[in-house]
Amino acid sequence: MRLPLLSFVLLLAAILSPVRAQAPLPGLTEGVQYRAIEGGQPYQPLPPGMVEVAEVFAYTCPHCAQFSPMLEAWAKRLPAHARLVLVPGVFGRDDPWSRVFFAAQAAKSLPVLHPRLFAAVHDTGELPRNADAAQILAFASRVQGVNAPALKAALADDASVLPKLKHAYEFAARSQVEGTPSLVVAGRYLVLGNSYQNLLDNARRVVDALAPRKAAPARPVAPKRPAAPRP
Repeated sequence: MRLPLLSFVLLLAAILSPVRAQAPLPGLTEGVQYRAIEGGQPYQPLPPGMVEVAEVFAYTCPHCAQFSPMLEAWAKRLPAHARLVLVPGVFGRDDPWSRVFFAAQAAKSLPVLHPRLFAAVHDTGELPRNADAAQILAFASRVQGVNAPALKAALADDASVLPKLKHAYEFAARSQVEGTPSLVVAGRYLVLGNSYQNLLDNARRVVDALAPRKAAPARPVAPKRPAAPRP
């Protein structure tokens, strides 16, 4: 699925900003496993040494629906220094799918609802791709494990939802995301691949290349020889 064209302001900023080449990742080739994102930043702040793997996705995207279970299984095998975060593709201020994502996150219902939304659109047909927020909310309220009152309240809370929509849109824009699903590592590397598995394999290569360096073991100190007794 294609994301909307960047606004003129974002394009102008990208054109006028100075270009600073990033150091290539060891053992990898730019243009094959990844594309460097100049001036890129992670979606979420993480502790020092942690690496973010951000998936930009859309519930209406059939490729994302197929990719989602593969990504979930892959994320369970990530090393300790890496973490997966989900970023909905935002297609407008009133995009109901991304609004429901953030509302479900606030209502602590996302782990239950996330796979069910994909299934409702692409497997069971319970939701059309052009569903509005009321239709999605009605469906979600019937899903066992979803806190329906909290979800409804969070969905109506523009003061909380709108900044999150803006943040997600700006992340995808500066990360040069052109379609979904896309993987962005550390906010600075857009992962390339010619299949779902190849995309995951290359993402893991980038993650491994960004692993914290282990300190070199200290050299053992030779024991001092006892001084010879004086005559």
